[in-house]
Amino acid sequence: GTMTDTFFVRADGRFVVGKAQSNPGDESLAIFNSSEDALAHWNRTVDDVYPELATCVYSGTAMLNRILMRKGLDVGLICNRGFEQIHSMGRALQSYLGYALEDRIHLNTHRYDEPLVPVSRTRGVTERTDVQGKVVIPLREDEVRQATRELVEAGSQAIVICLLQSHKNEVSEQRARDIAREELQKLKADIPVFASVDYYPSRKESHRMNTTILEAYGAEPSRQTLKKVSDRFKKHGAKFDLRVMATHGGTISWKAKELARTIVSGPIGGVIGSKLLGEYLGDENIACSDIGGTSFDVALITKGSFAIKSDPDMARLVLSLPLVAMDSVGAGAGSFVRLDPYSKSIKLGPDSAGYRVGTCWPESGLDTVSVSDCHVVLG
Repeated sequence: GTMTDTFFVRADGRFVVGKAQSNPGDESLAIFNSSEDALAHWNRTVDDVYPELATCVYSGTAMLNRILMRKGLDVGLICNRGFEQIHSMGRALQSYLGYALEDRIHLNTHRYDEPLVPVSRTRGVTERTDVQGKVVIPLREDEVRQATRELVEAGSQAIVICLLQSHKNEVSEQRARDIAREELQKLKADIPVFASVDYYPSRKESHRMNTTILEAYGAEPSRQTLKKVSDRFKKHGAKFDLRVMATHGGTISWKAKELARTIVSGPIGGVIGSKLLGEYLGDENIACSDIGGTSFDVALITKGSFAIKSDPDMARLVLSLPLVAMDSVGAGAGSFVRLDPYSKSIKLGPDSAGYRVGTCWPESGLDTVSVSDCHVVLG
């Protein structure tokens, strides 16, 4: 997120906290700086403590911010012919996700966010599998080869393949994946291919497609960030395998194939912590909220438990992965505030001032008003 906090907890329960400004270019440096800030309270250094650590859990909003601000990889999409706009059209509910009732009932307030994959980098291929998993129209392999070449020429940094009903019969999609990889090898293009059946083989095409696109668009760049973090820990003597807080409330290795499960690792940790705190305080019903520099996250704990959705929505996208029931919108303290040129309604984000706060900070170099500026004016 905007700031990086590091907690060190000893076996006897004592802990110390450090804080440093986040560094989007090298997050490992921000963690190192916040670690030094924390350990200074114990008069120790990272070279002393890192080798003693039993484990480390990373919990952050870097991937979520990347999605909200549309700063991921240029992804290409191969889908069924005739369904090239399935991602850009989305589901109707995506136009009002996170809205209050009064905004949901007025069509002029509905809007769709910019798609992660534009139609210009989407190619349709002839193939059809029915709802029972029977191949009705075989895959036209030459079309897959042509689509792959065109997506490479269009500047795609990753290719996602998602065909109808592939969760019932994966043969066509797996064949398309293999053909795409063969063609990329011929072109000497080092571009990863993501087939939805290899990652999230579930029903509901929009959910499955969005989640697989997330894997290519945001998860892979985040994996490189996590690798830097892991490497810096090891550079200073750490021996553990870095873990990342996952959407279902547990942790997974940063090397895990399905890294999109960590899209909201930051807010999830807050929900788990709130539940534990509620147990100590004797409160069963808790409203959890977290406003950062880029996103605003909300979750509810009812009767001592939080719900886990199997097909949730997050960042105004419908997804197909287990997620602690919560909502996140691009409306953090640093989100830019603008007027819609047509409806004259207030529009927040998706871009954010981040650590630069807003125009209220003279050294920010910004000329666009942020949410923080509004807070300052309102007192």
